[in-house]
Amino acid sequence: MAKCRRMQLAKGKPPVATQQETVAALLGRSQRKGNAAPIRRTFVQQGPQRKPVPGPLATLVRNRDERALDLYLLLHAVASSEPWDVTESATLWGRALGLHVPGSAESAVSKTWARLEKLDLVRRSRRDRRASVTLLDEGGSGAAYRHPAGLEPYLKLPYQYWLSEDRWYKTLQLPAKAVLLIGLTLPREFILPTEKAPKWYGISSDTAERGLRSLRGNGLLSRRKEFKKAPLAPQGYTEQLVYSLEPPFRVTRK
Repeated sequence: MAKCRRMQLAKGKPPVATQQETVAALLGRSQRKGNAAPIRRTFVQQGPQRKPVPGPLATLVRNRDERALDLYLLLHAVASSEPWDVTESATLWGRALGLHVPGSAESAVSKTWARLEKLDLVRRSRRDRRASVTLLDEGGSGAAYRHPAGLEPYLKLPYQYWLSEDRWYKTLQLPAKAVLLIGLTLPREFILPTEKAPKWYGISSDTAERGLRSLRGNGLLSRRKEFKKAPLAPQGYTEQLVYSLEPPFRVTRK
C-alpha cells in the first residue's frame, strides 16, 4: 500500500483514501460512547408480540436494496448527537459505499437517499451545496428521531461490523445482514423458525434460511437442538433449533 502511494505521488497523482479508511474516519469522528449504533427494534419488527408487524427492514430486503441498508446503517453510526444529522458530499458517501466512478457514484448516492426518504427513514436538505441528511424515527412513521435509550427497545450494532478485520459490512450479503439485525433484537438464545419469517419479519423463508446459513458459515452464529416432551407428538417429543450470535455480535441479555 505504501509503495503504491509513493508511486502515485511520483507520477503526480494524489493518494486517495480507500473505502475502509473513509468508513473508519467517519466512525472515529462520531465519538459515540460504547462504539455501537443504537437502532430501534421497530426498524426490524413492530406491533405486539402476538401480532407482529414487519418493520421497514422488510421493504429493503424485499426490494433487494442492500445499498440503502448499508447507507442507512452507516448513517445511524455516524449521526451520534443532536440534531442527528450528517452533512457530507455525495462523493464521500459514495466512497464509503465502495463506489468510485465519478459522476455515477454521486448519482447512485442521491438515488439511495431518495429511496430512504420515501420510506420516511431520513429527511434531506441542502447545506453548502452538500446534502444534509437527518435521521427520522426508525419505524418509518416520519416522526422526529430521538435516541431510544429509556424510551423504546433497541438493538446495538457494534462498530466491529465495519471495523473488524473481517469487514462484515462487505463480507456479509443482504440475507445475512437482515438475520443479523433480527438476532440483535432477540435474547441471547433465540429461535427463528424460517417458516415464520414472512409473518414475523416480512422476509421470505428462503431469505431467512440463507441468512442463518451464512452467519453460521462465517462463525457468527451457533446452533443447538432443544428437545421438549410432547405427549401428543408421534415420537413423544418435539425438537427446535436454538441460535446464539457469536462475538462481536453476541447479545449479553438473557
